[in-house]
Amino acid sequence: MKKVEGWWVFAVALGVRLAYLATAHGPAFEEPLIDADYYDFLGTRLADGLGFPPGPFWQPPLYPLFLGGLYGLVGHTLWAPRLVQALLGAATAALCFHLALRLTRQTWAARVAGLLVALHGPLVFYDGELLATSLATFLGTLALWLATTERPTPARALGAGAVVGLGALAVAPLLLLAVPVAWAFASGRSWRPVLSLLATLAVLLPVTLTNQARSGEFILISANGGINLWIGNNPDVDRAFAIRPGRDWEELVAEPERHGLHTPAGQDRYFVNKALGWCAARPAACLRNLGWKTRLLLLSRELPRNEDLYVLREQSPVLEALTARWGGAALPYVLLWPLAVVGMGVVLLRPERERRLVLAAALVLAVPCVLFFVTGRYRAPLAPVLCVLAALGLAELSALRGRARAEVLLGALGTLGLAVWPVELAVDRVDFQAELHYVVGGRRARLGDDVGAVEAWRRALERQPGYLEAGYNLGLALQRLGRHHEAARSFEALLTHHPGWQPARQALAEARRLAGESEEASPASP
Repeated sequence: MKKVEGWWVFAVALGVRLAYLATAHGPAFEEPLIDADYYDFLGTRLADGLGFPPGPFWQPPLYPLFLGGLYGLVGHTLWAPRLVQALLGAATAALCFHLALRLTRQTWAARVAGLLVALHGPLVFYDGELLATSLATFLGTLALWLATTERPTPARALGAGAVVGLGALAVAPLLLLAVPVAWAFASGRSWRPVLSLLATLAVLLPVTLTNQARSGEFILISANGGINLWIGNNPDVDRAFAIRPGRDWEELVAEPERHGLHTPAGQDRYFVNKALGWCAARPAACLRNLGWKTRLLLLSRELPRNEDLYVLREQSPVLEALTARWGGAALPYVLLWPLAVVGMGVVLLRPERERRLVLAAALVLAVPCVLFFVTGRYRAPLAPVLCVLAALGLAELSALRGRARAEVLLGALGTLGLAVWPVELAVDRVDFQAELHYVVGGRRARLGDDVGAVEAWRRALERQPGYLEAGYNLGLALQRLGRHHEAARSFEALLTHHPGWQPARQALAEARRLAGESEEASPASP
């Protein structure tokens, strides 16, 4: 009967994800963008037998290998990874059903956990994106499921540790799960925790050795951790969160080179040392920043990074329903956070071993958001654990009495207040509709479709006439198409908004030369 229940949860979760894929439309769904575009590029290279670009891995390599394997089997189609990820998302819901059943021993509570994952709008969304989020979320949940067992055998310890290692090769912060997962196998003088940790390290070792061979430097998984640490720990974190693809991002990435650091590991250490140095010099500000990010973690709405879910949700009625939002209150976290806090209270009051493991997993999965920065996709691996804790809270709340019950409910009420209380951020002022068209143009240009790129960049400029990167790239694309008069007009329009930007002035002069125009000064000239 329990196996049937698990399959029923799997079927509901899969049906929701397939309904989303069937109804989704729009540029953000039809074309993978920014990180997703880079993953698609790497997957295509791997499927064609070209391997990774030279140097160490910039991002963890498992997801590009996943895409490369799928593309090699069925050809380049965005539907293959999306369908596989829909299966992974459904499997995650089924695993959470069984996790909750182990914690509560109540089938109805297990159903609640499974359905919370099945209907979790952000997870449904990320299962349809060409990002490592879906794969990492499944692997993290699988490791936790393997570790919550009544018979902690050496084989289970090895398997759970290996799965944690694979998860870290998809999204590096999942490596933190190695500690609670290994602890789950501890009893007496058992060597099972050591086996679990060794299995994790064994999975990471080939990647570390590959980085060493490719760069001559020690890089455990990937070389992008330092810059992310600095974005989340600096004197103006709010502004850093809002740095967008384009000139500002490129200037930040190039900063170590301007200080004479040209190796990936050296550049990574530069940002790590910069972040740690700021925290050492301003410990009070650093602690306030960590507290602020903890506050952001508890928000019910999803914070944007490369995309804004509340812009993209319009691409599907399924996603619109699952991510409904009323001001600061947004599904599913407006319900999930308070219920999960009740579950955390239950664990503290009745600390059974498996329950403590789930709570520890929730804490370590929350740590990367607080140490680095909080956005929707980085919070996603935490969501299944919160769903299990929420089901536990519902199952055990009626059994609490007196002061304990009052304290748990007060904590849930306080969490609800933090979840819905408005927070104004710099990133909220970004025009993500304009940026959407800008990054669509970038992908089309990468694929050699300059005509499509011109169309996308013009749409971006219609929304935001002073969009520097869109205007500049539009002019360059028009030049590549031989439309030099149009290119010159594009650069002139750009200079009315950015009169002192020399690359645009140089490009204008070249466009005029190729168009056979006179070198008259543009209206934007100082």
